[in-house]
Amino acid sequence: MDDNAGRHNKLPKWNGQRRRPVEDYGRKAWQFFRGEQHALWTVALLVALLALSFAVASQLRPPIPTIPTSNGEMAISYSGFVQMVEEGNVLAVNIRGNEIRALLSQPAQVNSKQAGTSISQQNQDVLVWDRYVSTGNSADGKALDSERALHTQMPVNGDGRLMPLLLSKHIQVRTLPVTQVAVWLMYLWRSLPFLVFALVMFVYFWTRKHTNLEKSIDQRVSQLGKSRARRFERVKEGSSRRDEEYKDQARSSTTLMNSESMIRARTARLSSEKRVTFADVAGIDEVREELEEIVQFLRAPERYNKLGARIPCGALLVGPPGTGKTLLARAVAGEARVPFFSMSASEFVEMFVGVGASRVRDLFNQARQASPSVVFIDEIDAVGRKRSMRMGGNDERDQTLNQLLVELDGFDERHAVVVMAATNRADILDNALLRPGRFDRRIMVSPPDRVGREAILRVHTRKNPLDPDVSLERLARMTTGMTGADLANLVNESALVAARRNLDTVSHQCFEDALARVQLGALRPLVMNEHERRIIAVHEAGHALVAHYLPAADAVNRVTILPRGQSLGVTQFINEDDRYNYSREYLMAKIAVGLGGRVAEELTFGMSQVTTGAENDFQVVTNLAKRMVTRWGMSQEVGLVFADHQAEEGSYAFNMDRQSALPGQTLALDGSGKPVWHSDFSRAYHAANPQPAFVSPQSPLGSNLKGLVDAEITRLIDEGHALATRTLSEHNEQLHLLADALIEHEALDCEHFELLVGKKQI
Repeated sequence: MDDNAGRHNKLPKWNGQRRRPVEDYGRKAWQFFRGEQHALWTVALLVALLALSFAVASQLRPPIPTIPTSNGEMAISYSGFVQMVEEGNVLAVNIRGNEIRALLSQPAQVNSKQAGTSISQQNQDVLVWDRYVSTGNSADGKALDSERALHTQMPVNGDGRLMPLLLSKHIQVRTLPVTQVAVWLMYLWRSLPFLVFALVMFVYFWTRKHTNLEKSIDQRVSQLGKSRARRFERVKEGSSRRDEEYKDQARSSTTLMNSESMIRARTARLSSEKRVTFADVAGIDEVREELEEIVQFLRAPERYNKLGARIPCGALLVGPPGTGKTLLARAVAGEARVPFFSMSASEFVEMFVGVGASRVRDLFNQARQASPSVVFIDEIDAVGRKRSMRMGGNDERDQTLNQLLVELDGFDERHAVVVMAATNRADILDNALLRPGRFDRRIMVSPPDRVGREAILRVHTRKNPLDPDVSLERLARMTTGMTGADLANLVNESALVAARRNLDTVSHQCFEDALARVQLGALRPLVMNEHERRIIAVHEAGHALVAHYLPAADAVNRVTILPRGQSLGVTQFINEDDRYNYSREYLMAKIAVGLGGRVAEELTFGMSQVTTGAENDFQVVTNLAKRMVTRWGMSQEVGLVFADHQAEEGSYAFNMDRQSALPGQTLALDGSGKPVWHSDFSRAYHAANPQPAFVSPQSPLGSNLKGLVDAEITRLIDEGHALATRTLSEHNEQLHLLADALIEHEALDCEHFELLVGKKQI
């Protein structure tokens, strides 16, 4: 009893998976044979043809070279030849393989009993005949009677009695080597079946190709205009994935059986990517609410129809790169219970004219047939740019845009199709594309705020084992200005840092190192002497001290003299609060912080020893000062004007300041009545329509304003330079102390920095 129980316990446990019955394999095999019966018959016939070729070739013998014979030689049977030997009518014999050639003493028609020739004459005839045979009938054989020469074939298995018979009759016997068959001829003979098979296949496919050539070309051309969109469909609840696979296999088998050409019609591709829902979207709740409303409208349209509301025709997602526009579209695809078509705008445009418009029509035809549905066009600015008067305006892109405009405005109430599009360049889109009725909603997807960044970090760190010292709220404060894509990359980089250090969890230090790697660049192993390291330390200490002692400046998070990216040293700042408006005090503090490195070099080494390390600082400071003067009205001399005009690309106003761009000639009559061209219209136009000074820098007023803007930019930079000089002069001792600490430790975080210079006074 116990033994039986033990044996039962040793049996493997049932894992809950049922073994597939044998009938499934039989059904699959039968479906395969039915779907591939034409191909199987073709393969069987080809194999039979190849086997038949080998069988025929095996029955054929390779060609054997023979001795050339003259026209007068007589061919007799082997038994007749033996009889002549026995009668003594043979003088000489040459044997080459199975071929025998003989010289008779008397012609065969002459009676052998008649008087023969003399012995000397017979010997002479043998020598002449032997030379004639040895040279392949090339020697002079006129001295011999052609009726005395004969040839025959020896039996295949040979004749052992022939040689003793010849020797007994005192017949001169000579054996010649057998001529070998050429190697190329043997290879050609062996490859004859393959050549025959290849010839048959070539004739078959050539005939088939030229028979359906026109039909094939038409089908290939028609496929260019087919849409390449991917179609997302949600699997119905209660249906298993295996059932869906069986249905897909059945549909593919039916398509294969019904297809008569080599090219099938291309429809929307079913995608099997990981499903994304609104639960994966965080930090942009207001945008998600608007898209959820569209999804609810598609799920339950009667809720809105009873109130007289209509479905929005389109929604345009606008925002900087990485803010989650495509992720939102994928979430709509995962949440909507209707077909979702996704396609990039660049896939519409091809080198052939008309292909883009055809693909637009095909895409919307598929969407109408599957309505209610959603169509998503990513990076719509690839085909939606503003149409202009430039050369080549009637190109493929404009035709595609025209067809897209027609399709967007061609819906009726029976076709509930919502169009979504994403772009980060809404300023270059055509105005006709943005009007209501095509894209009713323009949804701005902005970078997340602090709360949104914390929610995004919580989503991306769901699968990461975090150390207890990690605070997502603190990380959200450190990542001001970063988008969702930046935060996802930061989480991944921190996990890679933890993996390099063989850690079991991701610590806060891993996040800080990853943030430094993302924002500042990777560390570069660069060997520098002590003087170079001191210059870099003084430069970075100047940036850090000016930021520390100016209340409006951002706080210092890290200072390092280790080369990162393209810089030899880096000072990293952190702004824990999101800023949406910048005061003049804050901007002047940023200019002073940017010039703090050069000022520190001036105070420490003198004006003659300053270096080129402040090049990027000058570029950043100059751009900031220019915006303050030309965009934000922070200059008393220039005033409250916007003097940074940028004309629309390709527009007529782009060249209004150039007289050569205007229709500058008019037709007039001279004194003799002859029509001539003159340019008074251009001068009169500019005299009657003077351009503003800040729009046309080539006019006298524009030149004055341009010089005034340059003077104000220089004044603001000088003001920031003076502020930095005053700050570092008051804290010169701390400048040297901080530089020495950087040389010793090479990197200082915010805690070590505050231990040296104290807490920042705000």
